Order: sequence, then structure tokens, then C-alpha cells
Amino acid sequence: MRRLPVMLTLAALACTAPLMAADCRDAEIRERTLSAIEKLDERGQKIARLYLRDRVAGDPVSCIPRVRLRRSTAASDDVLLYDDGSIVYVNTPYLGCPRARDNTMISATPVGRLCSGDTVLVQDLRIDAPLGSCALSKFVPFKKVKKGG
Repeated sequence: MRRLPVMLTLAALACTAPLMAADCRDAEIRERTLSAIEKLDERGQKIARLYLRDRVAGDPVSCIPRVRLRRSTAASDDVLLYDDGSIVYVNTPYLGCPRARDNTMISATPVGRLCSGDTVLVQDLRIDAPLGSCALSKFVPFKKVKKGG
């Protein structure tokens, strides 16, 4: 009988371990994103400031709704920005997104959202040529800070 409480405690810890690991991975993703933004060149910094002014990073999310997106751009090949008006989502693709900053990013998903693992195609629309693709990671939402109240 005494073993049952110990077994239940161990089972509870085993069940929460993946949740704690997810929190750690989310913190790593947030830190990787903030670091990538800090390392942007002057042009990328200007773009990031325009999108992220007066905003703070939240917890990473796996998917974002496409229907609310107003615009998207690349501050660099490693920092993609998706603006839905109230929230700007920053994505740092797993292996970067070569040539994304100076070209068009195209995402074709069958559902109304962009998710971690989805592929973004990079295309030069002037010559109608595909230039590459990248896989998205989790999105870090940047929300406006509420002023005193």
C-alpha cells in the first residue's frame, strides 16, 4: 500500500515532464528570436523597429491565423515578420529563409493558418523564378504594452 503514493507521485511527474520541457523549449525559442533580432544589420533593425515598436515578446505559438494578417516581410533571411494589426508574430525559420528579404514570400497552406513546420516559398516575381524555400518554426507574438490604467 505504501508504494501506491510513491507510484502516483512518479506518474504525476512523468506526465508533467513533457509540459516542463515544452516550457523550456518555448523559452529557448523566445531567446533565439530576440537574439536574431538583436543581430540584424542596420536595414533589418530599421524594419524590426517599425514593426515591433512598443511591443513585448510573449510565449511562442505553433500557428497563427492567416485571415487576419495585414502584411508580412523579412527583416533578414533569419527573421520573418507577420503583422495582424494588434499582434506582430516573429518567426525565425529553422535553417533560415535564404533570399527572403529582397523577394516575395509565398505560403500555400490548405487551412486558414500558418503553422510551425509549414513551408514558405521564396520567389522573384520580376522574373517569375523560384529561389528557394524554408520551414517555419514557432511564432513569437509581440503585443503592445498596455499603458497605465
